[in-house]
Amino acid sequence: MDINQLLLWIVCTSCILNIIVGIRRVGMRHSAMYIRSWIWVAGFILVATATAYFLIPAKAGLIAGGLWGIFMLVPILGFRLVNQLAIAERFGAASQLGNILYWLHPIESWHQYSNLLWALELIKQGATEQAERIINRYKSTNSFLSRQTMATLYQMEGRWQDLLEWIDTELPQRILQTDPNLVIYYLRALGETGQLNRLLQELKRFELILEQTDTGVNQNMGRLFAFAFCGQKEQLIRLFKGALAFYPSHTRQFWLATVNWTAGDKELARQQFLALSNTSSLFYQNAIQKRLYESLIDPRRVLTPESRQILSRLAVDLQHQVRYSGRDRFMGAKAYGTWAIIGLNVLMFIAEVKLGGSQNIYTLYRLGALVPKDVFNGDWWRLFASTFLHFGFLHLLMNMFGLYILGPFVEYALGIGQYLLLYLTTGIGSMLVVCWATELGYSQADFVVGASGCVMGIVGATAAILLRGWYQEKSRAASKRLQFILFVIAFQVVFDLSNPEISFTGHTAGLIIGFVVGSLLKADWQGQ
Repeated sequence: MDINQLLLWIVCTSCILNIIVGIRRVGMRHSAMYIRSWIWVAGFILVATATAYFLIPAKAGLIAGGLWGIFMLVPILGFRLVNQLAIAERFGAASQLGNILYWLHPIESWHQYSNLLWALELIKQGATEQAERIINRYKSTNSFLSRQTMATLYQMEGRWQDLLEWIDTELPQRILQTDPNLVIYYLRALGETGQLNRLLQELKRFELILEQTDTGVNQNMGRLFAFAFCGQKEQLIRLFKGALAFYPSHTRQFWLATVNWTAGDKELARQQFLALSNTSSLFYQNAIQKRLYESLIDPRRVLTPESRQILSRLAVDLQHQVRYSGRDRFMGAKAYGTWAIIGLNVLMFIAEVKLGGSQNIYTLYRLGALVPKDVFNGDWWRLFASTFLHFGFLHLLMNMFGLYILGPFVEYALGIGQYLLLYLTTGIGSMLVVCWATELGYSQADFVVGASGCVMGIVGATAAILLRGWYQEKSRAASKRLQFILFVIAFQVVFDLSNPEISFTGHTAGLIIGFVVGSLLKADWQGQ
């Protein structure tokens, strides 16, 4: 398989999935137009890809990849960066980036959002009159952006009770059911006004809505408010070390001071608020003054048993998210086994190039390529050596990318010792199955190289770990990621069957062995 075919697979699969997911989510009224725009973009790319494949099939994948990168990948990553810049209160940079992305994805609501961000930048600079002229364009309309504008103004002015009254009296309940961004303002307003039991009840009610956002930021912001206002310091620190680590320092310090106050350490909290009182933060100036001169509700005195149960479940859900979502930034940093394996594969690839070329059959044979008849004649070492050889750079890149994405989670779950045992067992085991299948006439693989069996073994082990988490711990995070892994497996099966040069036998064997071994090994979770 060459890069052209690979890009065709990636682009077509991505666009089809985008359309399917978009159709399922288009009922979210606040973002229906936004979602439809992605459906149209995906449809356009599919049509362009089909046209290119009909006219110039040898270049169709490259054309499709270019269109996909420009009109899907760049805007998606760019929009996420805009939101992160906005959270960090870098409104000017966020607005400028949003305007650039508008040319790649020209949806009017995004252009308006960029204008709102620029208004916030003007307020930050003290140019309030100019900002008001921009804001007044959107305040009177009944749209997602107008609600965002109103909620932002209430937040900046610290008028949390007014925000609650506005939501309770002027907005239909269905608006909250379809607008996770507004739910976040609502939840914080409940915490700021001391309605802690209602905060937890409403967080429980809107939990599924907050989960629907792609990055999980809204869900974790809801947890942040619950933990901060209810004195759950340990859980808040866990959030800031993981899912919300990208928050700016003054934001983290503000909420840590808040949780210190509600946890009972008021003197430490007061010192922290005083240290933050000179912050230039647009959103926290009023909030800091309020913290210094108005006491927060003591959660120990007002929380009901039901609310405490919700808090306990939120803590468990957060632990499951850290374990099973694969998003913990420390997983990759501590994946020493994964990095060692990647390094060894790269070194072997360099050796291939130096000794005659990575696509030179004789070179690969000398270095240990799997030849079933030679294995049965005594070259058992090839079962091991062949898993570190690759036929061309693209082959190496695909396997190492898969290992980089999937390996850290399994290593984090099993510990480095069991992880390396799993890797070697699935690699050698899958190669041995290929040999037996070839000997018995079920496979035509007479020359095999690659770490694909090992990578599929990691996929199988991932499925086993997630299945155990879902079955034994009833973890929603495990269940959600298991669905994704099952899709990966289904995609890989279709991909293998449509490409005869790929060893379907080796991949399937690695997957099954990985699942069995992963089921037998005990999860260590890095000693946690």
